Amino acid sequence: MLDLAFRPDRDRGEPLYRQLGIYLRGLIASERLPRGGKLPATRELATALGLSRNTVSQAYEELLAEGILTAHVGQGTFVAPQARAAQQVAQVEAPARTRGFVWSGLFAHRARALALPGGARSLYPAGPHRFDFRGGQVAADCLPADDLKHAFAEALRRHLKDIARLLDPYGWMPLRKEVARYLVGRGVECTAAEVAFVNGAQQAIDLVARVLVDPGDTVVMEQPGYFGASLAFTACQANLVGVGVDGEGLRTDELARILRSRRAKLVYTTPAAQSPTGVVLSDDRRRALLALADEHQVPILEDDYDSELRYEGAVVAPLKCADRGGQVVYAATFSKVLFPGLRVGYVVAAPPLLEKLVLARWNADVTTSAPVQAALAILLARGGLERHLRRVRRLYAARLAATLEALRRHMPAGTTWTKPRGGHIVWVTLPHGTDDDGVYRDALRAGVAYAPGELFHMDGRGRQHLALAFANLTPAAIAEGIAILGGLVRRHQARAERRSS
Repeated sequence: MLDLAFRPDRDRGEPLYRQLGIYLRGLIASERLPRGGKLPATRELATALGLSRNTVSQAYEELLAEGILTAHVGQGTFVAPQARAAQQVAQVEAPARTRGFVWSGLFAHRARALALPGGARSLYPAGPHRFDFRGGQVAADCLPADDLKHAFAEALRRHLKDIARLLDPYGWMPLRKEVARYLVGRGVECTAAEVAFVNGAQQAIDLVARVLVDPGDTVVMEQPGYFGASLAFTACQANLVGVGVDGEGLRTDELARILRSRRAKLVYTTPAAQSPTGVVLSDDRRRALLALADEHQVPILEDDYDSELRYEGAVVAPLKCADRGGQVVYAATFSKVLFPGLRVGYVVAAPPLLEKLVLARWNADVTTSAPVQAALAILLARGGLERHLRRVRRLYAARLAATLEALRRHMPAGTTWTKPRGGHIVWVTLPHGTDDDGVYRDALRAGVAYAPGELFHMDGRGRQHLALAFANLTPAAIAEGIAILGGLVRRHQARAERRSS
């Protein structure tokens, strides 16, 4: 009997016969199942794998239809031989080589579930792209180069011996003090002892998930919402439940119904600039959210990834400011205001939770780069970050205005979009009936890259949306890129109208 490492995952939406078919394809491609080799009978394989005979039969039939397998009456099912004799000869004469390894049957259940929403529409399609509207980028032409050079040079000159030692896993104490001082200025009551540094806000989300969430636990998050959070919670085998977003942010009335009907382990939210819509959580909703968290004893993970990028009015105060019971876990990052490659974020949490987060982080990479932390402490202490923020707020405000104007001028009737007061993304809704797949493919061919809307939904919705990030493009490039995009949307609208007429 053929020994297969295949383990069916009954929690996935993909049918079991298709999971088995994918695994068998891998065995054949890697030559673990040789050309012309006989497969077990369906009844025999079903018994060995704990599947129904019908499931195995469906998998075989799909591979038969593709020509990967062949069947002979009275003899059984076989791997199809090479299509041409010449190929067979070449295979015989070729020097022996190592067979491939079929990893798909060895993944843990939690790893099998890891996939970006949107299927083949990748977050990182092959480039380069003349007009790159994907998120997570900054204006590389406006980095505080001199301040950064001086901060790093001074960190190495003054602190080389200290940073050469094993660093406290909570982080560089001078930086923890600077961040605590900065947060107190924003209304967050905390001390350096409540701050720990991580490699970006994404690691903070992952750590909170690993420390608080067991397989099967319910995690509530905004829909649409940040796909990186969805990935982190899925990796912990959480049961994700979406709560809607409107013009005032997270729908606390929906959240109340969810919390009354099931026990939630965590609520994830982006209140200062909702990802991806840019909506700010209203004061009434903030009070309601904190009250619900207190009533149901569920922690809130506040991802404050973009609050500093505010173009109208004062910077939005963190939800953590109103947290009196320690129920809010606050995560923030320097990546959006400086540059993504910096990979420095921080968490503010109650000491018992912070200790567990630091221990969980130790299992992965121990601590964040000491020289980078030391340089950031100097940058903050000398006001370099605040000077940089003043510059980029003006720059990004102009780029946001250019984005909104280009959408107004170039997108066809029926297109709508948000008008955020902060952040770096405009959330666009395409006219009803638009072929979003066709627009996406043609846009990439034309050098326009963006994040498709279903990336921000956990349930396959959002295909009529797209996210346009404007921080790394000049106003002229924004206008040209959106003009191309608008033309593509019009073209696909016209095709759809011709097909329906």
